[in-house]
Amino acid sequence: MGAGDGDGDDRVMPIFSSGQWAGTLPHTLAQAGSDDLMFLSGGGIMAHPGGPAAGLASVRQAHEAVVADMPLADHARTHPELAQAIATFGARG
Repeated sequence: MGAGDGDGDDRVMPIFSSGQWAGTLPHTLAQAGSDDLMFLSGGGIMAHPGGPAAGLASVRQAHEAVVADMPLADHARTHPELAQAIATFGARG
């Protein structure tokens, strides 16, 4: 049994992409009202000046900040990947 067969789970998963990076995560989660979503940030990861691993780390660090109810700029003081993302892509959130 699967989605759409009448007996399965036919809920949808919200997916956010196109222009997403660590700095857009707080606003995206606030507007969605949940973190039960897919946050696709290909460019925000691949174009990070520290490389893809640093880009992924920056998104994780942004999520940590949101969960802790901490401004990104404050969290970035001790998280260099997030600081680099903000310096590269701009300060949002």
